[in-house]
Amino acid sequence: MKRIKKLLPKLIIANFGIMAFSQIYFLLPVYLEWVGVRGPETVGWILGAFFAASTLPRPFLAQFVERFPLRKVLAAAAALGAIGSVGLALSGASVPLLVLWRVVGGLAFGLFLVALTTYQTMVIPDEVRGGAFALIAVGAMAPFVISLPMGDWFLHSGHFTVFIWMGPLLAVLCGVIAFMLRPAKGSSGTSFGQKWGTWMDLFRLRPMQVLLVSTTLYGLTDAAILSVTPLAMDRGLIPSAFMSSFGVAALLIRIVGFRILDLFPRYGTAAVVISVNAAALFGTSFAETNLAFAFWGVLYGIGVGIGFPLYLALIGDVAPQALRPKATALVWFILDGCFFVTPVIMGYLTSILGAPGAFRLLPGLLFFTAPFLYWFLWRPLIAANKGDSPR
Repeated sequence: MKRIKKLLPKLIIANFGIMAFSQIYFLLPVYLEWVGVRGPETVGWILGAFFAASTLPRPFLAQFVERFPLRKVLAAAAALGAIGSVGLALSGASVPLLVLWRVVGGLAFGLFLVALTTYQTMVIPDEVRGGAFALIAVGAMAPFVISLPMGDWFLHSGHFTVFIWMGPLLAVLCGVIAFMLRPAKGSSGTSFGQKWGTWMDLFRLRPMQVLLVSTTLYGLTDAAILSVTPLAMDRGLIPSAFMSSFGVAALLIRIVGFRILDLFPRYGTAAVVISVNAAALFGTSFAETNLAFAFWGVLYGIGVGIGFPLYLALIGDVAPQALRPKATALVWFILDGCFFVTPVIMGYLTSILGAPGAFRLLPGLLFFTAPFLYWFLWRPLIAANKGDSPR
């Protein structure tokens, strides 16, 4: 247990580094306008190239994790991220180069996340996995209060060159942490020195089947945050009222209540967080003031603060070690894929029902689906485990 306590700060920093590497480029449109790249379609392709490259190959990235030692995979991904971000910084106003280097950065991001999450599921014991993942996920939320405000300040202060070089520095941070991680117990020259399971082995697992369905429903609520800004604009509210309260609540619940995921059965909690997220999103559609908007942001932050590390921890609960690289890649594929699907769904619903109506229909359906998810999918697994579920 002492070894895990020493490992947690490194994993927190690694999660901060890779998430900050991705999220700092949320501000990229401001930089692109400065270098002379304009037009929503062009900027959209440059931004979207990263997420397409990080999401689509996810299931195949498991092969790298299984074949090579995880620390080397992490270091290679960090190096690739550094190359991509340096290339981006040197591309100027060349749209083809900007898209190319965003693709390289996206591949690096996807590979690093799959390898890092697999490493966590392998080295952290079952009995403390929930709490440990909650603490580690603090690093994933920290960019909202550290690197993003810093990047925003650089841009608004006219330090555009400083901003664009933040990416390479964060990639280097990821590489340093990768070299600081110890090999997992039992690791050999090729990753964990064991025979890895097949995709068919993974899909035959009933708990994995349930996790995939549950992850999809959770991912739809998680990705709905991308549509909060259009809703705020429709209601004349400040988007940051929701975003800031969401970020603070998610951080606090992970720091103060990190033991929740070990004290309460994770199988049952998986459905509860979907209901919490859906209720919060539903409530935002009725917000008339920024204070009300912030209130629903807090509730949403509690749901995401618990839900995100919970679903990563469930990978280790439902899949044996021989299948965890593939399970990790698949769960990340679904979570990130929802960030493509949800905005499209919400966009079509908004065109028909308006922004408030869209936030009432989709979250409302998800809210009422969660009980069925628990009773017909998660509850039979709990019964099969003699009335209990992983903690």
